[in-house]
Parts: sequence; C-alpha cells; structure tokens
Amino acid sequence: MKPNKINPLSIEFLYELFATSLYNDLVCGVLVQHVKPEYLPDKTFQKILSRIENHYKNYKSPPSYAILSQLFNDDYDAIELINTLQECSEENNAEIIIDMLESYIKGVRLQTVYSEVGKLYNQSKQDKAEEKLKDYAEWLAGFTLKTAAFIDVGQTFSERFRKNKQKDLENTISQLSPVTRFYIHELDALNSGRNLRGQLTCILASTGVGKSHIAKHIGIRADIDNGLHVLHFQLEGSQDEALDAYSGALISKNSFYFERGRITDEEMEVFEKQIAAYKGSITVRSFPRFNTRVSTLDMKNGIAEYRKLNTRSPDIVIIDSMDLLTDASRRQWDADHERSKRIAVANDLKDLAADENVWVVTTYQATIENREWLNDENNVLTEYNCSEAKGLARPCTHLISLNQSAAERNEDTMRLHVAKSRFFKKGGTIKIATDYDNEIFYDARRTMSLKR
Repeated sequence: MKPNKINPLSIEFLYELFATSLYNDLVCGVLVQHVKPEYLPDKTFQKILSRIENHYKNYKSPPSYAILSQLFNDDYDAIELINTLQECSEENNAEIIIDMLESYIKGVRLQTVYSEVGKLYNQSKQDKAEEKLKDYAEWLAGFTLKTAAFIDVGQTFSERFRKNKQKDLENTISQLSPVTRFYIHELDALNSGRNLRGQLTCILASTGVGKSHIAKHIGIRADIDNGLHVLHFQLEGSQDEALDAYSGALISKNSFYFERGRITDEEMEVFEKQIAAYKGSITVRSFPRFNTRVSTLDMKNGIAEYRKLNTRSPDIVIIDSMDLLTDASRRQWDADHERSKRIAVANDLKDLAADENVWVVTTYQATIENREWLNDENNVLTEYNCSEAKGLARPCTHLISLNQSAAERNEDTMRLHVAKSRFFKKGGTIKIATDYDNEIFYDARRTMSLKR
C-alpha cells in the first residue's frame, strides 16, 4: 500500500529543533530516535539528520558545528543550512520543542490510522478497522517524548539545595530589573513587593469597562516609573489604535488629540523631551484583527524576535486579548470545547511566563447580557458567574475582574475584584477612580478621596 503523504515539519521549527539538538543531549537523542526523513522538507535536512544520527550513535553526544561542517565540506547547501542553524539562539526552550515534536508525531500517526481505517471500512473489514483503532488508542496512551520523572527526595536532597542556593544567588546579583508592581496602590500593598516574573495575571471584564485600559496602564507606568521594557501584543483593534492610545497615555492626553494631530508645536516639544527621558520602552506587535489562527506559539516567537532585535528580553508581556488566541497546537477548537481551549491557552501562557522569566498580563472578555446584574454593585465578576471564564482561574496566578455599574461609569469609578491570587488574599474588592478623558486608568488622587 502506498504510504500517505504527510505535511513535513515547518522550516522555522526545524531550525530550532536542529540547533537545540546540537547542544542539548536530550533533544539530540529525541531527534535521532523519532524524526524520520519523511518528516523533513528536503534532502539537505535529511542528509544533516543522517550525519547527526551517525555521530550520536557512535559517540553518545551531538556533533559540534565544526565537525558537522567538516562532514559537508564540499556540499554548499548543507554548509549554508549549518550556518543558519549556528545563527539560531541557544535560548530555545527544549521542553516546548519536544512537546511540539510530540504533537506533530501524534498527528502524523493519527493521519495514517484515519486513512487505513477508512480503507478497511470501505472493504467491509470492520473488525480489522476497530482493531487498528484500539492499537492506536493504546499507542497514544503510552507514547511520550518526555523523560520519566521518578525522583527520590532523599537522594536528591543535597543536590537540589545547592541548586536552589545557586539560583537564589543568581537572582540576587541578576541584572534583570525587578518586576513587583501592578501600579495600583491597593494591589501593590497586597502583593508586598513579591516578584511578578514567571507569573500570569488575567484581567476579566465585560465589554467597554476598561480591560484594555488597565493593560496599557501597567505598560505605561512600568515604562515611566521603573524603566521596564514592555512588549504589547495587540489582537483586538488596529495597531494604530494601540500606538495612539499608548502615545496619549504617555503624556496624559486623550488619544483623540494625538490621532488628529491636534497638539501644538510648543506642546510637542515639551512632550518629546519628556518621552526621551523615560528609561524604559513600549513595543507594540499587532496581528490581523480577529485572526483566530494566532496562537500562543506566535507569542513565543514574537518574544524571540524581540530579543534578537533588541539584544534583551522584555520585562513584561501584555496580551490583549487572550480570548482571541488559540493554543500552541493551532488546532481548530469547536464551540463544545471552548473551555478546554481556554485552559490550554492559559496553561501555555503560564509556561511562557516561566520559560521567558517575564510577567505576562493578559485580558479576557466576559459576556454578561443582564445589565441589571451588572448595575447591582453587590455583584462582581468571577469565573463562577461568567461562563466564558470557567476554568480560567486555575492556570492563572491572579484573576482580577473589573466591575462597573451605570452609576459608576457616570462618576468615573469602578470596582476591582481579586477573584484569584496564589500569593496574597483573594476575595477583596477595591473601588478606584479613573480619568479616561486623559487616558488615565487609575487616578490615584481621586481614588484616595473615595476612601474618605
């Protein structure tokens, strides 16, 4: 029987896979054991795989770039590909790469089984078809590229302590700027200076309440107050809208005036000097509006691209909005599995925060059609009264909802509710003042007056 044609692995992924395998023994072992020639797009990749495989089997380690280049001394295509691999960053996350390869192999196997089962059914061989499906289910249940993780606590006690001590020392002398603030006094007091790197914070709100405003508020204040570098992924609305909103907020001026160029030359001269003095940065990366195929992998790749262009990683990554993302598998989730998709995306972002050592802040839109419920100021959004948010809290470090009645909207106030927090008390509700006319989400002075 002629084998089914399969889609090979993408070139971009293969660059990361091969480059990582040349300095990571574990990834190299996975590569030579599980990657078949038909998974690769051309003969050049196939030839390099063959040489890596031979070297690994003989020496139990990946070849160096010098050795690999020598093996292809007269093959210009291979040398060009090797040089490209060498240019790839060695900061690729091995775990993510192995997970992606595992998903691909499972997909290839499923494609093959699906085709074979269809042919058997067409031949009225139902028993054989069912047997093949059973075999596939058993294989799927046991197949993984991950190493087994049975670790004896006693045997690893001293080693783990030394590693933890070293990690603490590295954190102490790290050149990374501290990321500890929500830039809302009441939340900062709850957080008590705890490091937000590696954490995932989700802002939940119904439409028009201000979830994009609070995301940009964090970005603005991180830049101005602490000189941090912010990477903002815009998935909703246009890139110009995001850029103009940030620009207006940097100078506490309604973005309308910036959009229409209605700022005097004299004012602009002052503003330009003001912005030039800020030590941080805000970078916006947008995607086509309502593009349902944007995945968490695009976020990962976007951070890598940012790092190459800026020779540094961002300190804070803002994603507006998470409900427009799909997970790293890029699968098409149907409406019946929306909750599973939501959790998968949140888990990806949680891993991204840890892998990249950044604070990930994302927004999520809730749909509450009952205006009377929203107007009752005794009610606050949680994952339990918002169907779109069910399961969302589990992967998140923080789940904070924005709540605003019609009366509060008229008086430029709202309530922030801490629906979930892993490290400080949850369940509290904080009333704050806003000043959207001047692109200010959190008006600290007026917020203080609300408490008097």
